[in-house]
Amino acid sequence: MESEKKKRPARAYYPEEVRDIYNALTQGDNVEQAPFETNKDVFMLAACMGYRRDMRKPLPSGKKADIRLEVFSENDKDILKGIVLASGGDVELLENFGYLDIIEEYAYAGIYEVKVRLMDTAGLALWNFVESM
Repeated sequence: MESEKKKRPARAYYPEEVRDIYNALTQGDNVEQAPFETNKDVFMLAACMGYRRDMRKPLPSGKKADIRLEVFSENDKDILKGIVLASGGDVELLENFGYLDIIEEYAYAGIYEVKVRLMDTAGLALWNFVESM
């Protein structure tokens, strides 16, 4: 009898310790200070930044925040899957949301780069974002 692969929840996780970064970039009335609409948008940027910098960081044990996978568009999911494949991940990881483990590590490492570029640099986060890309 062939063993059944474990299916992980359809959620992308990030450590609770970085929630303040996500909140700072998504909450508030000033779009120049909080230029992103959703945590998913910040997560996507962080994952791409982590991949771009070739930085992965395992998520610590403990409390985690999550983003339901249903809020990611098909294009978002394709980008995330492409990152996994481009980084040498096995195509089998694309089944049962297995690719999210790798993406979460890229996003966790990348969120600190996002913070440095957008929040720790003089100026407003939106314009720091535009200038850094």
